[in-house]
This record gives sequence, C-alpha cells and structure tokens, in this order.
Amino acid sequence: MINPIKTVIFSAFAALLLVSCEEVIEIDLDETEAKFVITGAVTDQLEPFRVRIEKTVNFDQPNNYPAVSGALVTISDGAQTFDLTETAPGIYQTTQIQAGEVGKTYNLRVEVEGQVFEAQSTMPAPVPFDTIKQDIGTQPGGGTTILVVPIYVDPLGFGNYYRFVQTTNGQKLNNIFVFDDRNNDGIRITRPLFAPGSDIENTVGDTVLVEMQTIDRATYKYFFALDASTSNGPNSSVPANPENNLSGDVLGYFSAHTVQRRTLILK
Repeated sequence: MINPIKTVIFSAFAALLLVSCEEVIEIDLDETEAKFVITGAVTDQLEPFRVRIEKTVNFDQPNNYPAVSGALVTISDGAQTFDLTETAPGIYQTTQIQAGEVGKTYNLRVEVEGQVFEAQSTMPAPVPFDTIKQDIGTQPGGGTTILVVPIYVDPLGFGNYYRFVQTTNGQKLNNIFVFDDRNNDGIRITRPLFAPGSDIENTVGDTVLVEMQTIDRATYKYFFALDASTSNGPNSSVPANPENNLSGDVLGYFSAHTVQRRTLILK
C-alpha cells in the first residue's frame, strides 16, 4: 500500500534565488506500486537547468523518499542539447549557469532504470510584476488577518497563467497559488495570496518575498489539480494524482517559466 501523503522537495541551486530554495509538493497517491517523481524547471534567471528525480515508497517503509541516481537526463531547445550531470543524489543540472529564453520550447528527456520519460514546456513572456501591498482580511472563524496582495496588469487576450510563491522570513510556504485570466482578462489584478483553510499567518514585522512566475497551461493545470486534491480531501472530484506534462506513468512536472520577485516588510 502506498503512503497517502507523499512530499516531493524540489530545491533550487542558486543561493541568491531565495524563494526557489525549496519546492515542497504534497501528493495524494492512489497507486499500488512505487513510482518515479520527476520535477524540473528552466527559468529566465541565470542559474543551471535543474531536475530532481526521486521515487515513492511503500506505506511500511521509513517516511523518506529515496533519490534516484544513475539517470541520463537531457534538456534541449531545438538548437542545442544540454546534458545534465548528477551533482548530488537525485539532483541533475547543467554544468553552466545560463538563462532560458522567452518563446523557446524546452524538451526534457529522462532515461532511468530502463524507462524513458519526456516532457515539453514553452516559456511564456513575462507579465510585469508591479508591486505587492498588504491589506486586512477577515478569517473564516472571525477576527482579522494581514493579507499579502500581488499587483499586476493582465495583458489583453486570454491564455495567461500565473503562479505565486510566498516566502516569509526566509521560509517558503507550501501553499499553492495559481491563477488564470478567464475572468480577469486585460485588467489590473489585486488578488490576495489567501484561501479558506490556509495556514498562512502573516504578522507585523514579517519580511515577505513573493515570486511571480508566468507559466504555461500544462503547468497551471497541474498545480490547479494538485491544489484541489490536497485542499478538498479524499472526497474531492479531482484525481489524487494530477495530470502532468510528462509522458509515461510518472509523477511530477516540467516547467519553463519566467521569474520576478518583490519584497515587503509588513507593518
């Protein structure tokens, strides 16, 4: 039997990119056998392309997720193919620091234990991240809370997708915030990073860093389903294992996206 809660930690390489230090993803598994978990990203920042490979474990095994070594990992952009080197158990990255390019399609290929997994992602153009502000909101059980509000203007034309990641006092929060523009096309967006049942507790004096990612539709759908499956519990109509852009029977995702960051000290 598979442990119902699996956590995949996707850690970024560059120490200067604070918000990317740790990517924690909780996945409810309904499979009966261990599966590979592949998480990877190409960004427009000066950092190596990076992929992490792990494997789920059985319920009766220790609650850790073994790294998978010995994989052959490449990322190509149609003109060049980059070989990723295993720099730590289960961590694969390019040997050079480089930025991905907007508009390019990146192809991931992972060959491991006789299986091949592939994924594709095109990096969208960035939407300017104007600023962040704080506001006061009402908690479901009464009382008030400080809200962190990213501010940006969605460009005209449907098909823009966003992910926001909040880091408070150097600790990245696990909450998932992904938005699209189906009901907000071409307008100024001031949507707080808060949801019913959220464990976010913003307090006066906190230093908050918000990362805005412009992501493609496949990445948006993955995180949207993941958020629904972990938020709504076992009775959710969303499949426990979210659809992803990786071929084969595997968990995780591969994303090419842009990154912008803003910082605010709460008052």
